[in-house]
Amino acid sequence: MRTGNGRRVMTAESPDAMEAGAGQPPARVPRRGAASRPYRGVAHRVLKPPVRFVLNQIVMRVTLQGLEHVPATGPVIFAGNHSSLLDGPLVVIESPRTVRCLVKSEMYGGILGMLLTIAGQIPVDRGRPDRAALHTALDELGRGGVIGVFPEGTRGTGELETVQHGIAYLAVHGRCPVLPVACIDTARALPKGARWPRRSVPTRVVFGRPFDVVVPANPRSRRALAAVAEDIRLRIADHLVRARLPS
Repeated sequence: MRTGNGRRVMTAESPDAMEAGAGQPPARVPRRGAASRPYRGVAHRVLKPPVRFVLNQIVMRVTLQGLEHVPATGPVIFAGNHSSLLDGPLVVIESPRTVRCLVKSEMYGGILGMLLTIAGQIPVDRGRPDRAALHTALDELGRGGVIGVFPEGTRGTGELETVQHGIAYLAVHGRCPVLPVACIDTARALPKGARWPRRSVPTRVVFGRPFDVVVPANPRSRRALAAVAEDIRLRIADHLVRARLPS
């Protein structure tokens, strides 16, 4: 499905920086029910539709594919490649569901920090085991929500050569599927150092089929979580290759 053209975006980089906490006990996941619902902030109810319109009609040329693969309800982890500051905002704004991404705490300053907070994004401190961010993400999954992770850990080539182990921890202890997301040509649309996206460069966000991970016998084992993380990496990389094929 093709959305129209462009928009202005808030640039938020969303790394997974919780590898150091991979061997820690999991957070308590709340029971689902009327009193335990996914995050529904004012930004997603009121601001998301007009921001999406401006983005797709004025600022950029975005094509969406695979929306039929996104579960309508239930917990799921969106896992994407990361080569541009556009990746996080595109996934959050273009997803049919509310997404709370893990965003490096350095982004939480000034107006941008206020917008990220209003949008319900989750700050994560990459310099230490951030148990608070981990618990917040697991709580959201326990309520049937969507967590967004870019498991490469920071912007790079976006080729999924390595991933951090935090995504494996979330998938195993959150007992939820992982849905691969491919962000195509975002680095060309907004190269490092550029202030605004290039409208002349079309970009694509391709949602893949969700998959379940194999829960290891010892879910606290770093070695076991490393194996799960590698399986996730291979699946996301395969989705990225398929997403780049001519349709």
